[in-house]
Formats: sequence, C-alpha cells, structure tokens
Amino acid sequence: MSKLIFNHEMQDFISDLPDLILHVIISHLSIEEVFRTSILSKRWIHLWKSVSHFDFDCTRMVNPKKTDSSGKKRATKTDVMIYNNTVNHILHQHKGNLISGCFKHFRHQNGFEVLTSVEFLIERKRISSLSLECENLNRRLNIITKDYFKARIFSNLSSLELTNYKLEDSILSAFESCERLKVLKLKNMFMVDTTINGILQNCYGLEKFSLVKSKGFNSIKIENKSLKILELFWLNVGKIHVRVEDLQVLAIDSIICPPKDLRIYSENIRSFCSAYNPFDQRTQLRYNERNNILKTQDILENCSDLFKSQPINIFRKLLTLSIDLDLNNIREVLALSYVLMSCSLLNTLKITIPANKANKASTSNITTDDDDDDDCALPYVKSMFWETREMYYFELFENLKFVTLKGFTGKEQEVIFAKLLIARAYMMEKMHVICDSTIVDEAKDLLSLPRSSSRLSIILE
Repeated sequence: MSKLIFNHEMQDFISDLPDLILHVIISHLSIEEVFRTSILSKRWIHLWKSVSHFDFDCTRMVNPKKTDSSGKKRATKTDVMIYNNTVNHILHQHKGNLISGCFKHFRHQNGFEVLTSVEFLIERKRISSLSLECENLNRRLNIITKDYFKARIFSNLSSLELTNYKLEDSILSAFESCERLKVLKLKNMFMVDTTINGILQNCYGLEKFSLVKSKGFNSIKIENKSLKILELFWLNVGKIHVRVEDLQVLAIDSIICPPKDLRIYSENIRSFCSAYNPFDQRTQLRYNERNNILKTQDILENCSDLFKSQPINIFRKLLTLSIDLDLNNIREVLALSYVLMSCSLLNTLKITIPANKANKASTSNITTDDDDDDDCALPYVKSMFWETREMYYFELFENLKFVTLKGFTGKEQEVIFAKLLIARAYMMEKMHVICDSTIVDEAKDLLSLPRSSSRLSIILE
C-alpha cells in the first residue's frame, strides 16, 4: 500500500506579493507591529519606510514604570522624551508622502513638541487624514491654545479627529480656510459656544460631522450646506439648531436637550438612528440628569409635524429607521405610529426595546403591559391600537423589506406589532427577532403565522 506523504512546509504566499501590496497590508498595523515585520526577511527590512499610514500610540510605544497614588501608570519626562525621539526618528526615516496618521501623545507634552510633529506630518508628508488624541488616564483634558498650531494648519486636511482636548477661542485660526476638510470628529472635548460654532463656520465644506461626549457649550448651530452625515452622541446642551437641506444620515445617542429646543430643519434625511443608553451606561451621569436624556419618543414628536410648532417632518423620505423604543408604552407607540404613516419609502426598520425594560420583563415572566407607565388614555383597549391604524400603512407595507426587533420580550403589544407586519407587509423579506432565552417559546409562535410575503424569512436569535 502506498503511503501518502504530506509536506508540512507552508508556502509563503505573502512574500511573493509585490512591494506595493505589502505596503498597503502593513499600513494597517500599529507602529510597533510595523517594525516587527522588518525581522521577517531582508526584503521586509525597509518596507515600513514607504507605508501610507502611521499609528503612533504613546500607551503602546512606551511602558511607564511610575505609578500615581491610585496605582495607575504615569509617564515621566524620560518616557515623554523616548516617545518624542522615536516618533521623530520614524518620521524622518520615512520616504514619500503619507495618506493618513494617528497620533496619540502624553498629556504633559508641551505644545512645541506636538506642533512640530503635526506640522511635519501635514506640511512635509502631505498627510490628508489626521487623528490627534491626548492620553487621558486621569480624565484631565489637554488645553490647546494658539501656541499649539499655527494659522490655517488644518487647511489642507480632508479628515480630522480630535480627542481629549480643551479648545480655547484662539485655536480658531488653525481652522481658517478649511474648505477642504470633509470629515470632522470631536470627542471628549471642552469648548465654549463661540469655539464650537466658530469651528463649524470655518469648516463650511464638511460632509460628515461627529460630536461625542463633549461639553462646555450651551448652544450649537449647524448650517454646513455640504453636510451629509451628522452624529450627536452623549451631549448635554440647551439648544441644538440644524439647518442642512441635503443631510442624508442623522444619528442621535443619549443627549440631554429640552425637546422644544432640538430644532432640525432637514427634509431629505434617508437614515435616522436614535439610541437611549441602557441603565449601566447612565450611571456615568449625575442622578438628576438621568431622566433628562431625550427618548426616541421626544425626538419623533418634536421633529415631525405632529405638533404644529414644528413645521417640518424630517422623516418623510426615510429609507432606514433605527430606534430605541418601548413598543409596550402607548405614549411612545403613538409617536412611532404617526411617523410610520409618513414614511412611505421606508425599507428597513430596526427597533430596540430599552435594556432596562427588557430585563424587567424577562425576570418577572410577565407578558402583559399592565405595569407600563403609560400616560395616554385610549377610547379602546390597548390591544386594538395597531388594528385601528392598519388602514393607514398601505404605503409602508408596499416598501418595507427588512425588520429587526431587538430585546423582544413576548409582551402583548410587541407580539401584535410583529403579527401586523408579518400579515400585511407583503414585500418583506426578512424579520430578525432577538430575544431573551426565557421567552423563546413566545417568539417561536411567530414562525407559525400566515405570511403575506412568500419571500419572508423569520430568524430567531
């Protein structure tokens, strides 16, 4: 009998690739991983010098030995010097231009050191996408003044991300002539009204703007005509004014703002997402702030023409609606039902029942909604709510194809809503129901229902 002989030596396909492709591959690695590739073979020794992206992270490149009173590691002047020397050496050894770069530095690096590296990246390396972050071990923000960046330093960038800084008004000169800047993300920042609004005015060519966990300002005004994507996450403000005619995507997550002062004048939104953070995340807020977070219901009511005080319904042209909403609460469902009547083009609907509500239901094994804190009286029993409105959803049934129900608890109103879609949405192709293991049987009942769409698949998870 002949024996099979296996060759255990694996062929090295990667090394056979041309240098251009290898440059692209290692450009996705952190800087320390990039240098590790140089020991693979002689051919790889100098590959890093032609990569298109650098990721400098002080927390990975330097391992501080000193700790503070809380036991956390703390960088010393020696650590900072080692980091600076390493960054400068790498940048000056690199050949050609860079497309993008991430630069995370120690908090107590002085402005000159940061300025030198950033200027070199922008002016000498022609970088177009830049991410700057100050390490934030002690939750203290690094103050950026005019000494950090010279005037118009960001004018040639197409993308900029800033994290963990306090910006003063003097920084506005760095944002002058920033019409080329298309993407701007500001995360964990401290800025007063004049600073944040001044930045937005200077960056009038923005197409995507993200504002995350930032504070210091009471009012924000967004009127960038080219803006297509707007993300507002974890903010506490007195007024938000958005007037962008061609805005395509709007995402809101856990913001504190009086509902009447959330003013959005955009009639061409195609995708809307509203999230209300679960209980374990809300512990980061002061107790008296937790109940002030805008719920989806507030946004649906105040950004549609449900109330006469709002002349514009921003939901009319939606293709995708993704929201956190309790289907068992009549006040919340009333707002949803009105918006759905106006969403004649809706293709995708995703509803997440807030985690604290879902947990309450799953632990008590209650499948009625008697314990919900509704404040709306109906002229009929709650179980007839969707039935009385069914005739108004013909256009919705005509276009809706994908539905996700996450946090499904098997309570009466959730089941009725799911049944309505299964029985009437005759173009629907997929319904994804994500539920707790304790109510799988209730969810399985949906599988046996007659379906108006022959293409519909119902997936339980």
